Amino acid sequence: MECELEISDAFPRIHAPGTRRSAIQLTWGDGFTYPLYFFIPSFTSDGRYLIYHRAARDEVQLHRLDLATGESRQLTFATCPRTRWDPWCVDSGRGVLDHRSVLNVARNLVVYFDGNDVRAVDAATFEDRRLFIIPEDREAYGQNGATPDGEWLAYIHTPRGSIWGRPCEGAAVAAYHFESGSQRELARIDSAVFHVTPYDNGHFVVTHPSEHPGMLWTSLDSGKLEPLRDGDPGARGHLVHCQVTRRGIAYEVPGEQVSGLYDPFTRRRFEFPFPDDFQYIHTGRDPEGRLWFYENSSAWDVFDAHDVRALVRLDRETGGEWVRLTGTWPTFGGGQKAHFHPQLTPDRRWILMSAGDPATRTNHMFLLDVSDLDDTEGISEQWLSTTGEHDLIRARGL
Repeated sequence: MECELEISDAFPRIHAPGTRRSAIQLTWGDGFTYPLYFFIPSFTSDGRYLIYHRAARDEVQLHRLDLATGESRQLTFATCPRTRWDPWCVDSGRGVLDHRSVLNVARNLVVYFDGNDVRAVDAATFEDRRLFIIPEDREAYGQNGATPDGEWLAYIHTPRGSIWGRPCEGAAVAAYHFESGSQRELARIDSAVFHVTPYDNGHFVVTHPSEHPGMLWTSLDSGKLEPLRDGDPGARGHLVHCQVTRRGIAYEVPGEQVSGLYDPFTRRRFEFPFPDDFQYIHTGRDPEGRLWFYENSSAWDVFDAHDVRALVRLDRETGGEWVRLTGTWPTFGGGQKAHFHPQLTPDRRWILMSAGDPATRTNHMFLLDVSDLDDTEGISEQWLSTTGEHDLIRARGL
């Protein structure tokens, strides 16, 4: 999907702190606004609507922002009294289960969880219907996703009260078929895993197992979860965030100060080092895998000082050339709401991100102009190998 966004003049034009790069503020006011989780789409197929959360006045609901007119309308009216994503975000009060909603781009449906009542609302007509109900002794625990063809919703459910890192028996990765209403269990694991992201129409990336961060692999037919990268020759450390792209899985391993590209079918990878001052990192989302950019915070224990940087080119002998897209842009609040979670827009002209608005000391959605950036040079599938080694890694002694 590559359609140029039509953006209303009603949105304020600003400059990013530190770099004066052009930006557009999409939301404002009390509370916090943020897109669907940054591993999955938030824009409808025509690029007109942006689906997002608004957490304000002890309530979190989904809204639809019309980029062409600036009009925002509430999509959901959920009443679940406990919406917090444990332990990854702060409490937002009642409404939809936080960070677990999904946009099925192919069907123009927004799937949300009103507690155990799983529902879908049409992004154009606002028609709302029930899809299914999760048994009362279980709960939707993770961030979920729809396959690109729109046929399947992949979601995670666990025994009620499960928390990642604690003993948990019988967590499940499941799939719901939109056309027939049937369901199948993809895999079971004794861990409250908390992301399932479709890789294609039949394969899925799952993170994290209970013992450490890392990614797992399952499919509509396998019935099992297999580790990816962990256990591969020469692999060191554990990746944290990973993005599905057309070129493979993009990821970062902060403890080893490297980023990488991974082919889950061949188990081959290509890794390269970060700048020395990168510390807490989120890999930005480009579904094409052509532009590599990251959110970096200044310290492991500081979440209010962030910047965004892009990799311009990677040279196997001289290293990487990076450009700072923002200076320090503070955020407010805590948990997932205190991160940028940057993602490229469908027209590839903007980075969508949540950042701080000093007027209200809350976080809102912004578009950061990156229309001047070309695709990152020097990252190629031809460098994939079973060991991930290359000149840059060897030069750093990693």
